[in-house]
Amino acid sequence: MNKNGIIYTIIFTFIIAFFFVFFLALANDATVELVEQNKIVSVQSSVLKSIGKMPADEMKISEVYTEEFDSVPQPGEMIETEVAGQSVLIRYFSGSGLWGTITGIIAVDDKVERIIGLDIISHNETPGLGGRIDEEWFKKQFSGEKISTEGITVAKGAGSSDEDSENSRVDGITGASLTSKSMETIVNNEIEYLKTEGRK
Repeated sequence: MNKNGIIYTIIFTFIIAFFFVFFLALANDATVELVEQNKIVSVQSSVLKSIGKMPADEMKISEVYTEEFDSVPQPGEMIETEVAGQSVLIRYFSGSGLWGTITGIIAVDDKVERIIGLDIISHNETPGLGGRIDEEWFKKQFSGEKISTEGITVAKGAGSSDEDSENSRVDGITGASLTSKSMETIVNNEIEYLKTEGRK
């Protein structure tokens, strides 16, 4: 066959493309299960963080989780547990941020009077600005925060931390007022849901 001919070029290109796609498909199949397992561990981690039971050794996340829970929540689902003898409601939330969906876990006492904890699973917010919602200082503010009749306020502030757990308020993120407002809306929507559905 003439290697300079168009038939040779077409066949050669087809063979190369076939093997390229074949090996890509093999690589994808080999990693699908690992990717799914990582997603499950990410949710388990956020649940444990929200109730203050995250193990120091991250390799033990699934082990600790399965000792506490029978299932892993899907978005919108609620599970229950006990923390220090207190019943706790835990919900996998999903809401709109500035640039996309924000997902996470919120845990409250069974009377929905106080937030036990909050953790972010995923978001598409701007790194260094709205993306700071997954920083520990921001998430930690929600732990133990009293829930007022109006819910929780994410206020414009220094962007450091509001340590008063009785004022139903946390500091927002400097330069990311829209993301901060989105978090306020998401948290308060979850509180309202848990007040009506969680008490049933």
